[in-house]
Amino acid sequence: MEGEKGNDRAFVGEDSHTDEPLNDSSSILSSTFFLNHVGEVSLVFNSDGLFWEPIKSPDTDRSICFGIKSRFKAASEIKLSDIYAVELSHHGLIQMTNLPHSTEHLIFGTDIKLYRFMVHGFIRSKNQPSLWIPYTFTFGHKDFRVCEMWVNKLNASLNSDVGRPKNLLVFVHPRSGRGNGCKTWDAVAPIFSRAKVETKVIVTKRAGQALDVMSSMTYKELNNYDGAIAVGGDGFFNEILNGFISPRFKAPNPPTPSDFVHPVDGNGDSLLLKENERAKEIPEQCEDKIPFISSEDHSAAKASYNSDTDDEFHILNQRFRIGIIPSGSTDAIVMCTTGTRDPITSALHIVLGKKVHLDIAQVVRWKATPRSEIQPYMRYTASFAGYGFYGDVITQSENYRWMGPKRYDYAGAMVFLKHRSYEAEIAYLDVGSDEPNLASKRKHEDISELNTQKSERSVCRVDCKVCNANSDPTSTGISSLTPHLYSEGGRWKKSKGRFLSVGAALISCRNDKAPDGLVVDAHLSDGFLHLILIRECPHASYLRHLIQLTKSGGSPLNFQFVEHHKTPAFTFTSVGKESVWNLDGEMFEAHQLSAQVFRGLVCLFASGPQV
Repeated sequence: MEGEKGNDRAFVGEDSHTDEPLNDSSSILSSTFFLNHVGEVSLVFNSDGLFWEPIKSPDTDRSICFGIKSRFKAASEIKLSDIYAVELSHHGLIQMTNLPHSTEHLIFGTDIKLYRFMVHGFIRSKNQPSLWIPYTFTFGHKDFRVCEMWVNKLNASLNSDVGRPKNLLVFVHPRSGRGNGCKTWDAVAPIFSRAKVETKVIVTKRAGQALDVMSSMTYKELNNYDGAIAVGGDGFFNEILNGFISPRFKAPNPPTPSDFVHPVDGNGDSLLLKENERAKEIPEQCEDKIPFISSEDHSAAKASYNSDTDDEFHILNQRFRIGIIPSGSTDAIVMCTTGTRDPITSALHIVLGKKVHLDIAQVVRWKATPRSEIQPYMRYTASFAGYGFYGDVITQSENYRWMGPKRYDYAGAMVFLKHRSYEAEIAYLDVGSDEPNLASKRKHEDISELNTQKSERSVCRVDCKVCNANSDPTSTGISSLTPHLYSEGGRWKKSKGRFLSVGAALISCRNDKAPDGLVVDAHLSDGFLHLILIRECPHASYLRHLIQLTKSGGSPLNFQFVEHHKTPAFTFTSVGKESVWNLDGEMFEAHQLSAQVFRGLVCLFASGPQV
């Protein structure tokens, strides 16, 4: 709503309306200010935020110009949870309207000089609700002390929000995506500075540096920070994630079916690689800079299994969050947790202290190759693990890094034309969570008919009911992190044959190429992953599947050659010719592996997408 220019009206303070005395002890403040681009307003502050109403002249509505009501409308409130900074500004001009320049001066005359304070928040894009646009409200007053008092009161309220970070460890990948990591950080750094968030910035100089720094930090050192931020892509986030979890979270190995073949010792425990055997047993290119499961680790894991999770890690993880400022090639994780790849939006999520829990999958590689000895090796993933087509693409793309993100398109086309399939056996734990695959029930119907019969899908979003159901963040037991592993009636099922790809998606994995992702109704924190098995099929059929992935509202899973299983755990063993696994955009060689999901294991600076 448009305000008015106070031409001959008294300055604020000379004829102000105050509901309460303006003192630091007031729980509610109310006074009259001039709002930039609006005019004179009655401003109220309470525990919910700031609210204002324009003060109109009693004899005329000056938002009407020549009898025509103005189409320009101003905001009338901003919630405290949407304010990330408040600043006392210098004495300066307050512009009295946001009407066109000629109209402004024709009707309202000149602007006025006042003492000012600025309230920094954001507005949501009308076309993209998940996109947050920084916005500043500037209020003016004749009395400097009044402005100062309001700033102090607002800042005291913001500082009392314990969820907002005060100190952050920031890792910048300078060559991620198009090589814009440093530029991306420079663009968002003023938001952190304005919000008075201290940042220790580390620009990485080599692969694995962020992992090494995170894994070597003591609990005391980590307690100096409220979280760690990755300025980069999904692979860089995975590096920081593993550096945080691997040395600290003592979990049992994933469950496996009784006939899952790997040697065991006399006590029934998996044979584990000794510390002094690492270097000579594992090729250097396979080490991936993630800690192996040692004998000591396994003993600790068993003890942890009996006494639940490590208390120190649990206490740290209740407040320590990981954030992502996107600067990668696909940025699937940030797309699923904020709804957009916009770095500014991600920075606002972080400084406002937004919070969402994220499922994490523990992947244990038992054998790197068919001929190797048992070589247990653990890694965590947050979004996706893929074999076959996905592994071949990531392998091929390494030869074309000079192309930037376009290397994935080129490598994908080359891999598609080769149309390789791989023989494997996959076992998954069926706990009654599978929804019927339409294609398996109606094998002879055309996909166009199946598209019209899709059931309503529950998409993960802000305050998701599925993710929040039965969620108890204060619980520390392993059983609370893996609730579906202990479901009654759970049993192992197997799928064996030749596959073009094997995929395990923890989240929907939305990206620019696949607007709905691999599984549109995958959730951030429900304790399940989605196992997607693409069996060998003709070139044309596989192309139809890929085309469905690129469509909003497509049905990539409704094909005869596609299996889709919702499960908390699975195992994999390849037979014959080998591919590699793609874990969050990083290569991972494995002939035999097992995996399980930990529900909501880590906390992110995000609130979920607005969809």
